[in-house]
Amino acid sequence: MSNKDQQAARAFHDATKLSYINLLTKPPLYKSYPGWPKIALPQISPPVMPALEAVSRASSAASAPLSLPSIAQLLHYSGGLIRKSNLASAGEVHYRGAASAGALFPIELYLVCGDIPGLSAGVYHYAPADNALTKLREGDFRANLAAAASDDSLASTPATIVSTAVFWRSAWKYRTRGYRYCFWDNGTVLSNLLATANAIRQPARVLAGFVDDKVDRILGVDSEQEASTCLVALGGASGSLPGQPGDLSPIDSGDLGFTNPIPYPESSFLHSESCLESAQEVSAWREQGHGIETSLPGIESASLGEVIEQRGSTRRFARKSIPLAQLSSLLAAASAGIPADFGGGLIDPYLVVNAVDGLTPGAYHYARESRELELLQEGEFRAEAGHLCFEQALGADASAVVFFLTDLDLTLNRLGNRGYRAAQLEAGVMGGNMYLCAHSLGLGATGMTFFDDAVTAFFSPHAAGKSLMFLVGLGRIGTPNRVRPFRSKYGVLKDSLARGAGGGQRPVPDWLYSN
Repeated sequence: MSNKDQQAARAFHDATKLSYINLLTKPPLYKSYPGWPKIALPQISPPVMPALEAVSRASSAASAPLSLPSIAQLLHYSGGLIRKSNLASAGEVHYRGAASAGALFPIELYLVCGDIPGLSAGVYHYAPADNALTKLREGDFRANLAAAASDDSLASTPATIVSTAVFWRSAWKYRTRGYRYCFWDNGTVLSNLLATANAIRQPARVLAGFVDDKVDRILGVDSEQEASTCLVALGGASGSLPGQPGDLSPIDSGDLGFTNPIPYPESSFLHSESCLESAQEVSAWREQGHGIETSLPGIESASLGEVIEQRGSTRRFARKSIPLAQLSSLLAAASAGIPADFGGGLIDPYLVVNAVDGLTPGAYHYARESRELELLQEGEFRAEAGHLCFEQALGADASAVVFFLTDLDLTLNRLGNRGYRAAQLEAGVMGGNMYLCAHSLGLGATGMTFFDDAVTAFFSPHAAGKSLMFLVGLGRIGTPNRVRPFRSKYGVLKDSLARGAGGGQRPVPDWLYSN
């Protein structure tokens, strides 16, 4: 027997093994820089602006120069460690400022700044567990960042927060699909960051276009296991002449805490193909967008700081209704424009409404510009929602489930492969906004995975050609707030039909054949 034949059998056997989660290979939640000194961030007060207002209002002129306490607020309430708890089944659990798929937290935050009172110019890494900064580079590297982002104003903007994704943290559980989750998580972090910036009245704008390799070099990350995903410019540009770019000598890339992650070639290929390679390419890609003010009904909400400190993903919804005024406010605030260089507007929200006072149960489309709900199909769709939400009780029990779809052909034609990142990012921001707004109104919220094509088919013909990026369920938190076992009639029926010989009449709706 040839060695070649043995290798083929072994490779096939290993590739087709079934497994759930290998807990022995779970990557740590935090990146570290062993031996590097940390700069403790100052104690801060929570943002007091009502969460609905903070989420929906556009950034305005700075009320005061950007300060170290302001930076501490922005980092803590977007990516910080908010609290810990000990659970009998899971041990110590860490709760961060923003929601994360599977509580895996793949997003790291860095700061590139000029001299700020209490903090010298440099490149820093944020350590959430310590609420501290590690200085990676000494000196002013804002001109380097401006060149990488093809945006001269960054050279005189007080500070820019750069987010990166540690891909294996998501891929460890979600495999190839984990690449999507990284951008969902980046979106929820951005939602908190933009809301906090609004609450403390500091201008903030998102840049999703930049030369990837150049930004990665500024941060010292390796571009394969960890790569830059977006920039958020903070404070107003001074308009002064930019300084000279700093020397980008190699620096320690830090310790991600894992070795030999499983490769997922499709994810790596997409990331490579969606990178931008020159300032000219960035300029051609970019399309300046602006946030918009959203007029909300007169509805009270808890303060942003209180919401973030107490927020957590809902595990069970009670089958109770919510007021239409609350749903309307949630949709309006969550759909407010994003101050982003790709212009926003890539996402169309669709809903399954199960129990909203004053609203007929059914399938809906939400028009972001007019803020109107269009009834697509009247009906009781709890079972359908549970099935679409990957056979989860949360979808069936929620008062409403909001699906964030995009016309992927139009998005890719307009923005290329980079547009896929942008669409996932915008959906994540809108989902993060839903989390903040729901909790500010005393409701629960949770993101879920889904059967992609079945969602499109369910909302068609209106949604024909669109692709689902993310979804969030909304409603009243159930008691106990623990996962409820669930199996929809559609899941049972499909398993039964799969055993049949095929042919004959189609006993289920057409949309059910799509997943």
